[in-house]
Amino acid sequence: MRELVRFEKYSRKEIHDIFSPDTTFTKGAGYWGISGIIKIPNTLHDYIFLVTYGQKQAEHEFDEDIDTNGILTWQSQPSQTLHTPQILELINHDYTTDNIYLFLRSNKKADYTYMGLLAYVEHDNQREKPVYFKWQILDWNVREQEEITNNDSVIQYSQDEEENDKKEFRLTLKEDDETHYQISERKGRSTEEFYNNRNIDFEGEVKKNTELGKKGENIVVEYEKKRLIAEGREDLADKVKTTRDIAGNAERFDILSYDKDGNEKYIEVKTTKGGFTNIFHISESEVKFSYDYGEKYYLYRVYNLNTKTMSAELKIIKGPINREILKPTNYTCRIGGNNESI
Repeated sequence: MRELVRFEKYSRKEIHDIFSPDTTFTKGAGYWGISGIIKIPNTLHDYIFLVTYGQKQAEHEFDEDIDTNGILTWQSQPSQTLHTPQILELINHDYTTDNIYLFLRSNKKADYTYMGLLAYVEHDNQREKPVYFKWQILDWNVREQEEITNNDSVIQYSQDEEENDKKEFRLTLKEDDETHYQISERKGRSTEEFYNNRNIDFEGEVKKNTELGKKGENIVVEYEKKRLIAEGREDLADKVKTTRDIAGNAERFDILSYDKDGNEKYIEVKTTKGGFTNIFHISESEVKFSYDYGEKYYLYRVYNLNTKTMSAELKIIKGPINREILKPTNYTCRIGGNNESI
C-alpha cells in the first residue's frame, strides 16, 4: 500500500486502498469508483474531494479553480441543496478537528495529485444544486504547487502586487461603539458577494512573524506615530516600536505605544486580508497577558488589507480578550511518570 505524500499522483484505486483498504474497490462504480465527494469510513466528519477541472455531470459544467492565495472555488454535486445534511456538515467543517483531503487532476485520463488539507472559507447562500464553496488549501505555497502540478489552468493568477510594497497604506479607522467579541456563525454570502469578494484569504494559520503579520504591525506603527504627532506628542511618536525589534517573538504583545498623557499601550495586532470576523489565532500566553495588563491592553484588528489598493480598515478593542469566545486547538499533556501537574 502506498503512503499518502503531498504532491504525488494517485489513481482512484490507490486512494481507496489508502483510506479504505478493507473494502472492495470497483472501477467506475460506487463512491470510490465514481463520486467526487467521499466520506472516509470509520470517521465522523472526514472527507475526500476528487476534483477534475472542466468536468461535466448531468448537463452541468463545473467551474472550479485555485487562486494564488490557495483559495479553491469548488462546487458540490448537482443534486445537493443548502439543506442537504452533507452540505450542512461541510458548512460547519472545522479544520482543527476534522480533515478534508483534496485530490485534483486536469482531465479524466490523468491520475490525481494530492494537494493537501482544506479549511472552510465561505459558501454562496443563494445558489444550490450545486452549492458553491470556497476552501483554503492549508500550508499553501504557490510556486511549489505550480511546479508540481505543471498545469496553467489549475492556478488563476492575479496582478503582481510587489510593486506596491513600498507605498504608504491608507488605513481607515472604523468607529463602532458596539464592537465586541462574539461567536461567529457561518451564514455564507450572496452570489454577488461570493464572486466579487476577491480580497479573500484564510487566516486561521496566520501567526506572528509572517509576512502578513509584519505588514499589519508596520501599518499600526505608522498609525500610532501619526496619531501622537497630531496630538502634539512627537517625543512619544519616536518611541513607538514593534516588540519583534526588541525580543523577536518572545514578547506577549506586538507594539509598544503611548497615549497622549504618556501612559504605555500594549498593542496586539491581528491582521487579515478578509473581513473583520475572520478567524485568527491567539496564544494562551497572549490571552493571559491581556488580563494581567487589561488597562493598558489593546487589540488592533487590521482587516480587509489589500496590497493592490494599498488600503486596510482598523477597529480598536480595549481590555482583556473574552475567554468565552475562544476555542482551544492545542493541548499539553504527559503520560506516565509521576502524578505531578504539568
